[in-house]
Amino acid sequence: MELELKKWGNSLGLRIPHKLAVSYGLDENSIVEILEIESGLMIRKKSSPTSLQSLLATIPTDFTYPDDVQDFVKGTPVGQELL
Repeated sequence: MELELKKWGNSLGLRIPHKLAVSYGLDENSIVEILEIESGLMIRKKSSPTSLQSLLATIPTDFTYPDDVQDFVKGTPVGQELL
């Protein structure tokens, strides 16, 4: 299948035909990712975590916050913050 790229601001846009969108479960709110592979580009639907718990489960056990946010992470409330 050949598709024509169109200018979209400083970028190029690619229209996904309706039949393909339906067959891959894509809609106007879907997030896709473009990967560079040896033979070209691959576009695939990016799955989103279904819950906060599943999102938190993706954080590596050896994760550490960057130095520039350590004060925020380890700080205590100083006003009327809502937790």
